Amino acid sequence: MNRRVLQICFIALFFAGLLALTQGTNAQSNPKPAPIRPNYDYSESYGCTACHFSMAAKGDHMPEAVGVTFNDTTKAFDFTGNGWLAAKHSQSNYVSTQNTYCAKCHSPLQAAPEAEFKIGGAKPIADGKMEGVTCATCHPNHNAAVVLGRRLGVYKLGMDRSTAAAYDVVKEGEEDVLCLNCHVTRHNEGNPAFDLMYVAEVRCIDCHMSVYGKILGTDVDKRNHDFKVAKNVPFSCGVEGSVTHCHPGFSAEATRAFIPYLKDQHRWMWPNKTAKKLQTAADYLRLWKQLQAETSTSTE
Repeated sequence: MNRRVLQICFIALFFAGLLALTQGTNAQSNPKPAPIRPNYDYSESYGCTACHFSMAAKGDHMPEAVGVTFNDTTKAFDFTGNGWLAAKHSQSNYVSTQNTYCAKCHSPLQAAPEAEFKIGGAKPIADGKMEGVTCATCHPNHNAAVVLGRRLGVYKLGMDRSTAAAYDVVKEGEEDVLCLNCHVTRHNEGNPAFDLMYVAEVRCIDCHMSVYGKILGTDVDKRNHDFKVAKNVPFSCGVEGSVTHCHPGFSAEATRAFIPYLKDQHRWMWPNKTAKKLQTAADYLRLWKQLQAETSTSTE
């Protein structure tokens, strides 16, 4: 058998193996999602995990961020109880919001820019078709991101999300612009402890999307996507053992006990005497230290 024939055989075998590998990869990398919430249309968010899913990664950030894991037996994604699917963003349909006006914040990809808050001013969104605040609300797709030079942007309602023109770029350090696009104001302004953080330029994502590691094989940060501060202690507050060390010296237990006192909407939980004492940032720090002492004693 001459060299030319051997070369042809080798090339044929190579492409046959490549085809088999590709078919196997496609079967695994594009699995069917489990019907976690049949009353929602999660095809957009599941579409992201389908492309980013990697059998070998064991913690690839895309499934983690969405809140699913791949089940080798059923060949489908299962709900983990974490990530975006555990957040209010994925469950933002409160019946009255099921229309193209309220969708401007509750499901931006389905919003109509011209829709108004009045009878007949917005079209209803069909039952089972509500998407929620999905990935593409904040993240341009790959092609658009290459043009924009950033994987974070404010989506322009009603535009083709596959294009770069559909997003206003959110630059590093300006991530609050994206959050405040819907939330309008930072919560608890006027609270002395929060005001101190805002002056120090603490961003929404520093607490609500805390860093908990690196994406496998990269130097890119993994961030929690359930937006739950207390649940993600120690990373969200920087207590001992965290990535950021914003507040070293406080245990996770003491911090979880302290967080409710920070938020005005939890005022009903406070003893009257405590509420009267929390007038300055120093008062909050004093309470945190007290809770730290109490939790330290209880664990000894």
